[in-house]
Amino acid sequence: MKYIGIVGMVVLFAATACGTDGARPPAPPASAGGSFEAASGEPRAAAPGTVAAETSGPSEPTAKPSAPVNVTATLKPGAADLDVVFGADGSNITIEVWGVDGLKLKGGASPVSEPSVRNGQSVKVSVLYDAGTTESNLAIRVSGTFNGREQAKVQSFTINVGSQPKGAPAGESKVDKDGRPVKVMKSQ
Repeated sequence: MKYIGIVGMVVLFAATACGTDGARPPAPPASAGGSFEAASGEPRAAAPGTVAAETSGPSEPTAKPSAPVNVTATLKPGAADLDVVFGADGSNITIEVWGVDGLKLKGGASPVSEPSVRNGQSVKVSVLYDAGTTESNLAIRVSGTFNGREQAKVQSFTINVGSQPKGAPAGESKVDKDGRPVKVMKSQ
């Protein structure tokens, strides 16, 4: 017990000695080699090749960069009509469609290739599938060169929503006193 108490005191003294109270000392004036930003109170762009170490204020949510496309699907039993709308001019476009979680494609054009597309252009892709009775997914990947960069976007659409997922054990579903779903399994 004494050993843990001694280690705790050493850590406490080390943190106090470092002065880690979160406050930063004021920047020197610009005339003394300090930053223009600190002296004038106005923000200034970082010099090329430098990376900003800290930013203040709320940050914007970030998302993984993806191809500027919007994909919608009209799902019917055994078939899907996909509408791919492009949000920018692009080249070397490839549209691939495949099944996930037991969905098997039976027909339709996949992959679809377009040498170039224009902003606002729509490309329609129709596929036939066999989904069985379990919940499965139809996935689509759109890739190509947009604004000089290779980009891709993957999206999926769920078929047989609400049915039991493939591979899930059968059992009685109930809800506990807190409202959480509980699966009651029968003994074997």
